Amino acid sequence: GLRAADAALFVISAVDGIDGLTRMIWEECARVQMPRAVVITKIDQNRGDFDDVVMSCQDAFGEGVLPCYFPMGSGDGLSGLIGLLTQRCMDYSTGARVECEPQPEYVDQIAEMRGALIEGIIQESEDETLMDRYLAGEDIPVKSLIEDLETAVARGSFFPVLATSVPHGDHPGPVIGMLELLELITEAFPSPLEHGIPAVTGVHGGASKEIECDPDGPLVAEVVKTTSDPYVGRISLVRVFSGTLRPDSTVHVSGHGLEDRGHEDHDVDERVGALTSPLGKTQRIVNACVAGDI
Repeated sequence: GLRAADAALFVISAVDGIDGLTRMIWEECARVQMPRAVVITKIDQNRGDFDDVVMSCQDAFGEGVLPCYFPMGSGDGLSGLIGLLTQRCMDYSTGARVECEPQPEYVDQIAEMRGALIEGIIQESEDETLMDRYLAGEDIPVKSLIEDLETAVARGSFFPVLATSVPHGDHPGPVIGMLELLELITEAFPSPLEHGIPAVTGVHGGASKEIECDPDGPLVAEVVKTTSDPYVGRISLVRVFSGTLRPDSTVHVSGHGLEDRGHEDHDVDERVGALTSPLGKTQRIVNACVAGDI
């Protein structure tokens, strides 16, 4: 699964905090330098403590874990989020997101948390003068900070934190934080071109030349998981690293040196059936699967 992914999102409850499985998977991601972000859920619940869970994450995962947003209010009094880079409130009290200026009571907290966030981001910046300019009091443009945020996340050493809540029995609505989460995923998570490709073994078992994420390159893909559907038959989830996978084509399936993972060596040509892209339980027919797609 980690080989197929370009980034990982760790979902942690503001009520329950971090469990052992989360710590274990975080360590696995760290070993392969997987870009990561954290989203803290259930911030609307009375027993939820956003600040406490952030501190727990920093203690467990390191100082690179820093909030990009923090809740405005808590429990039943939760009304939205405050963006630290933009210094704007995302007010959801009317049911829709409305941007506004932060209230005076949050100004000091924004300044303190924003300073830590900016320092964490620009430590990973390719512009070595940025830290000196910031420490000298220069106001760094938000656009530059967002670009450096993407660089920091892609390097797998900086981990932004977001917050969400969704409607439930004690909290009928609205959804808070999902738009901000999607914005972070699209703007700050690395694309397949930026994440790089894992080491590839050649057809005969030796090391292969370096592969690029190029739809016009040689076909290099990995079957991540195979399941059986009683109506459809065998369905394989495939990550394409190079080239383009097309339906009704013949591909060479190769596997060497995987005995430790329970696979015997095999070399066989197989015909690809229909190509689909899953959306929930729906399988959408696609004409091709290009490099970078799953």
